[in-house]
Amino acid sequence: MKLHHTKYTKNYQDYILTTLTENYDGKPFKTDEDKINYLFHRFYKEYGWLVDQVGKQKALTEWLSGLAINIAFTNYDIVKLAVKMGSLDEDPTEKQKDQIVDNYFNFMAKIILKMENKISTHGLIKTHNSFKRMVKGNE
Repeated sequence: MKLHHTKYTKNYQDYILTTLTENYDGKPFKTDEDKINYLFHRFYKEYGWLVDQVGKQKALTEWLSGLAINIAFTNYDIVKLAVKMGSLDEDPTEKQKDQIVDNYFNFMAKIILKMENKISTHGLIKTHNSFKRMVKGNE
């Protein structure tokens, strides 16, 4: 059964967080905030240059499409995930499946950006510019 977008957004956020299990040193994360900070630190370190060129959403979409994190990536698994998360009815048409697959990485980027916005209001996420300084060794 398809859920309201506020419910399935939370489902996707939880799913993404479960895929992040350990930091750069191989140590498990203690909190979801640690996972989100790690995710954005990696993204800005690896694709910060593209943010400056095309914007954060497009750069994050590109980063995810390169399989930067361990999320579903095959058409079958993407459709299966959409049904499980509640963003797609249990018996979708081929057209609905195609739409889900075609927009998947862009959709996941939007979900992740909502996590950044949520955390950044509590002061835990650094801005893109502070990440740029940190990567260059100025912070």
